[in-house]
Amino acid sequence: MDGRVGRITIDREATRNALSPEVLAGLDEAITAARDCSVVVVRGKGGTLSAGAELKFLRSVLDDPAAVREYITSIGVVLDRLEAAPFVSVCVIDGYAVAGGCEIMLACDLAVVSETAQIGDRHLEYGLLPGAGGSVRLSHAVAPALARRLLYTGEIVDGATAARFGLVSSAVPAAELDDAVDALVARLARHAPDALRGMKRLHRKALAEEPAAAITAERETLLAHLAGPTAREGLAAFAERRTPRFDRL
Repeated sequence: MDGRVGRITIDREATRNALSPEVLAGLDEAITAARDCSVVVVRGKGGTLSAGAELKFLRSVLDDPAAVREYITSIGVVLDRLEAAPFVSVCVIDGYAVAGGCEIMLACDLAVVSETAQIGDRHLEYGLLPGAGGSVRLSHAVAPALARRLLYTGEIVDGATAARFGLVSSAVPAAELDDAVDALVARLARHAPDALRGMKRLHRKALAEEPAAAITAERETLLAHLAGPTAREGLAAFAERRTPRFDRL
C-alpha cells in the first residue's frame, strides 16, 4: 500500500498463478488489508493474471465432496469480497486470464489489458463449469448473444478484441501497459475517497435494483453527501477556479 493506492500481486508464476488454497488465503488477507485504499491494482506475477483453480489440488480432493465444496466455495467467497470491496479495483492483464482468472477479472471494477492478452472462460474445454460467478458476471458484462458465444464455445479472445466487445475497460500495446495503468490509477486516486466509494455504491445499486429505487437512492445519497466536507471543497474550488484539495480533508 502506498497512500491511497494498494497493489495486490498473485505470485505463483510457475503454475500460472493458479488459485491454490494458500493463494486464496493470501488474496483474502490482501483485500482486508487494502480496505482503506481508494484504488487497488490486481495483477499476476509474469503478466498472467491466473489460469484459474488449482486443478492438481482439486483432483486430490475430488472423492471428498465436503473438501470439494469448501474449496470451490472459497474461490467464490474471495471474489465476492473483491467485487464488494469499497475500493475501486483495477485488474491488469498482459498474459492469460482464463477460467478462474477470467472470473477474477470480472469481479474487478476495471480491467486494463495488453492488446495481446488472452482472455476467456474456458471451463467447457476441460468438461468443467464456472463456480465463482463467471457465468453470472459475464452475462451482465456483455450482450446476451456475446455472453452465450463466450461461455458455450470456451474460446479465448485477445485483449484488443475484448476491448471491442466491452469485456475490458481498455487495451493498449504491451509496451504501454504499465504507463496506462499508472495514468488510470493516478486519475482515480485524485478523487475524494468518500466520493469515489459513493460512486461505486451507486453503480452497484443501479445494477441490482429497479431503476426507480436506484434513482431515489442516488438522490438521497447526494443530499447526504452535500452536507459533508468533500462537496463543500469541490464547490469552493469550482467557484474559485482552482483544483480541489481533497488530500487536505
